[in-house]
Amino acid sequence: MQIIEEKYSKLILEEKALLESLSSEIKALSYEEFDNKLNAVKENLENLFSIVFIGEFSTGKSSIINALLGEKILPEGITPTTDKITILRYGQAREEQLENGNYFISIPESRLKGFFIVDTPGTNVTIEQHEQITQEFIPKADIVFFVIGAERAVTGSEAKLIRFIKEDWVKNIVFLLNKIDIVDSDDELKNLIHYSESEIERIFKVKPFLIPISAKLALQGKKGAYPELYSRSGMARLEEYIFKTLGEEERIKLKIKGSSELALNLCAETEKALSNHLDKISLDTERLREFESGLDGMKGEILENSRQFTERIRSRLLEFKTRGIEFIDDLIRFENVFKLVRKEKIAKEFEYKVSHQTVKELEKDLEAMVAWAERSSRTLMDSAIDFYRKSIQPESLKDGTGFSFNRMQLIDTVRSELEMRRKQIDPAMLGGNIVDSARGAVASVLGVQVGSLALGAAVISAFSSLIVDVTGILTTIAIMATAFAILPKKRRDAMKEFSIKVDTLIEELTTSVSSQFERDLDGVKMQILDSLVPLKNFYKTQQKKLTESKRKVEEIESKFVEIKNKVS
Repeated sequence: MQIIEEKYSKLILEEKALLESLSSEIKALSYEEFDNKLNAVKENLENLFSIVFIGEFSTGKSSIINALLGEKILPEGITPTTDKITILRYGQAREEQLENGNYFISIPESRLKGFFIVDTPGTNVTIEQHEQITQEFIPKADIVFFVIGAERAVTGSEAKLIRFIKEDWVKNIVFLLNKIDIVDSDDELKNLIHYSESEIERIFKVKPFLIPISAKLALQGKKGAYPELYSRSGMARLEEYIFKTLGEEERIKLKIKGSSELALNLCAETEKALSNHLDKISLDTERLREFESGLDGMKGEILENSRQFTERIRSRLLEFKTRGIEFIDDLIRFENVFKLVRKEKIAKEFEYKVSHQTVKELEKDLEAMVAWAERSSRTLMDSAIDFYRKSIQPESLKDGTGFSFNRMQLIDTVRSELEMRRKQIDPAMLGGNIVDSARGAVASVLGVQVGSLALGAAVISAFSSLIVDVTGILTTIAIMATAFAILPKKRRDAMKEFSIKVDTLIEELTTSVSSQFERDLDGVKMQILDSLVPLKNFYKTQQKKLTESKRKVEEIESKFVEIKNKVS
């Protein structure tokens, strides 16, 4: 035994170290199912070799174990007799005790040294017992003996449990076809065996290792010393397999191999989970890029639509120019020479006939533009909020840690922040920005200080000053004898100057308010883009972390393959 232990102890220690490394990668995922499987593999390596008998009640599990040991240690019957998991082990004297909800029976049977035999309730008993079998003992089993009754075909519940054992826990399964004593001839027995093997192969797509037996004949043969009955029972083959083929070295090899297979299965599941996370990152990152591109397109569309407001402003000022030119043309004439001296009257008349209507319309247009700016800013914010609600798909989370939880928590935080910023969009600020830009345009073009005047008042003040300036020049002309000859030229010059000023104002004003509107939109867009930065950084960090984790798991997987090959 010492030689065998030394031979395989290094492999077992290597497996344990690899499992610890795998544990670090699995903990980062925060998958409880993976943690449970890993713990089961670790525990299994520490435990004695376990042979677990499973099957529906009345298939004869307890009878088979009794026949193996040559005495009725376990109760038998056609109704459920085993209502708890029973574990048989070697002991110097017969002893029965309850430990952690399981029933232990120790017997002085030397062949049991080094391993357990586990009898379980029928798999078609209560749900609680069935869960105990699947959750507690299948993970701990090193080999499963699945008992099928020869009198009937494989049932649906048996098929489901076999799949669970084979697919979820990658366990070695030996099928025991019990009650072969129901047939009368060798030909019938051959047909029964062939049928059973074919059915199992058809259902599970794998050629089964099947041992046909009769626990009834075996026990009768042993007790009554009828060797022919024992020979017919097929029990010799089962005993040979359990007590000789599964010798000490073979049991250690099976435990190492089984642990490796479970670990490989867990590695594959972990790699799949990591790949799913990486795929999610790639998908989310691509959607973020598409959203950013769409944000530029949306901003361009909003700016294009905003031209309706600047075009209205242009149209109002062109009408203002027409009325102003007509006003100057009518004013600067010889018959009005003495009227021109009265500057205040001219300014008021200009305001009444030219400026008043334009100012009202211009202020309405700017108010409409401010309202549009507010709606547009909220539209941009809404597009980002909607993007987080729909494009970045939410997940149903069971655990409060791990990549998925952190991703969803960050997305919720970003979305909440955007919703808060949407509420903080201030129409007064947006309106103030646009009106200030318009006032600045008036002051720049007309060279007057409009201060904090409203736009309408600013236009009236500026253009009234312009008319007064023109009138100021004409005051000197009015006392000259040559006024009659000079007035036509002065009228043309005044109309030209007014026209140039208005045209310049049109370009300056429309450009100024358009630029200010775009700056305000850019501010909102920048807030949205800033909100994406934490998510981008998270994905960048997580992508690097998950990729490295996947590499480590693949490396662990390759080492488990090497260990498995050494004992295969």
